[in-house]
Amino acid sequence: RMNSLVGEVVRSLVELDLGFKGDLTVSDAMEELANSLYLDRVPKRWELLAYPSQRSLSAWVADLVNRIAQLNDWVASPLDMPVVTWLPGLFNPPSFLTAVMQIVAQAQSLELDKLTLVTDMTKKLAPEEFTAAAKDGTYISGLYLEGGSWNLSAALLESSKPREMFSPLPVINIRPSIVDKFEPGTFLCPVYKTQQRGPTYVFSLQLKTKADPGKWVLAGVVSIMDIL
Repeated sequence: RMNSLVGEVVRSLVELDLGFKGDLTVSDAMEELANSLYLDRVPKRWELLAYPSQRSLSAWVADLVNRIAQLNDWVASPLDMPVVTWLPGLFNPPSFLTAVMQIVAQAQSLELDKLTLVTDMTKKLAPEEFTAAAKDGTYISGLYLEGGSWNLSAALLESSKPREMFSPLPVINIRPSIVDKFEPGTFLCPVYKTQQRGPTYVFSLQLKTKADPGKWVLAGVVSIMDIL
């Protein structure tokens, strides 16, 4: 999918350049692309091949470069799981999480449909601080809280600080496990790809809290992968 996206970006830009030079007749699609570039808006034809995003074009391109860099690192060592995976940088995060569950299910002879993704918050924000892969499951990064704040030292969900729109979450250890129910004082926080929420739901984190979990539901606390 990334190859298709990059291929269309390059093809359409080359075509537009030829149109500006007079070598091709400027079509409606080329005119629409030129308008999108001028308005700093992601062209519709690129959006159709891309991932959900609400970024402006300049921010979208910077994000695309980071996504390609992660994929290139993975291609260089296809048999090795990254120490920390930047989850928002994947085209289809749910597929990655399902693959993690399948690996554990096969290794431990467990039924996949009985497994739940358990999320353990680490005390470190920077992926670079990790030099070895997780002993159980895998590490992910790149998530933020909207509507609440994460107390790193206490490892607790708290109210947002003044003028704080988003609170970065630390690197998270996700591990498949058979769980009948979660401990009291656990808020199941939905994770979305973008601030659009709804159709971009991915999975849910388990966040420790001293307050009633219902408080965070009413506050609309969610985790966002791609913030503006």
